[in-house]
Amino acid sequence: MPTSRLLGLIAVLLLLASPQWGSAGVPHEPKLDEKPREFHSQTLTQALERYAPRIDDSLRPRFDALGLSYPPERLTLIALKEERELEVWVYENDRPHRVHSYPVKDASGLPGPKRRRGDFQVPEGIYRLNAFNPNSAFHLSLRVNYPNYFDRRMGELDGREDLGSNIFIHGGAASRGCLAIGDPAIEELFVMVADVGLHNTKLIIAPHDPRERSIFPIPRGLPEWTNELYFSIERTVADYPLPEPAPMSIAGADSGEIAAP
Repeated sequence: MPTSRLLGLIAVLLLLASPQWGSAGVPHEPKLDEKPREFHSQTLTQALERYAPRIDDSLRPRFDALGLSYPPERLTLIALKEERELEVWVYENDRPHRVHSYPVKDASGLPGPKRRRGDFQVPEGIYRLNAFNPNSAFHLSLRVNYPNYFDRRMGELDGREDLGSNIFIHGGAASRGCLAIGDPAIEELFVMVADVGLHNTKLIIAPHDPRERSIFPIPRGLPEWTNELYFSIERTVADYPLPEPAPMSIAGADSGEIAAP
């Protein structure tokens, strides 16, 4: 076999054996087993115009029922990994108000922060949203600013270099390391975050609801700095108290029945 042909064959074999590389120069993580969607490119403006009616049909009535104005001044999202829930809180008159809660369809991993690319962990901590993607493979998506300053500082402390990136809240019902909340929910949230502004939106991701039970002690095997992280999460979530349970009234005293009002 001629030398040039032999070298060409070796190059092809090496290319087939190497990982798939993305535009950022890092290996792609395994793809999800989802049916491919028909892709239609759209601008952010086009996406907002298309899905804005969802606010009038669904979200605005919730604001009206609570006596709140829309759009709110500030928005806080609280993602609870164990409960598979994404709470929506808004500020008005310097008080937080819980407006809605979306079920999280899928979120991979275990309790504990994300530490490296490919661990498929949903991050934990206090984040911001920093970008809209109207052409997501999962319908629409909002990018989380992971790794944030704390993540980078702890990565440097541990000697970890590739912390991963591209964490999103997105549509669909499957995810590896992100929060999948379904298409109707991401349409509402996408428009609401655009109306409020990325800079006025905060995201808290907790292993479970610390208002129901403490997130301490930290799970075995997690680094010592997780204590600092979890203290920050508990302290921040405490600013968003759960509603007081409705008082019970005694009815039918002769029969011993107790009924809620």
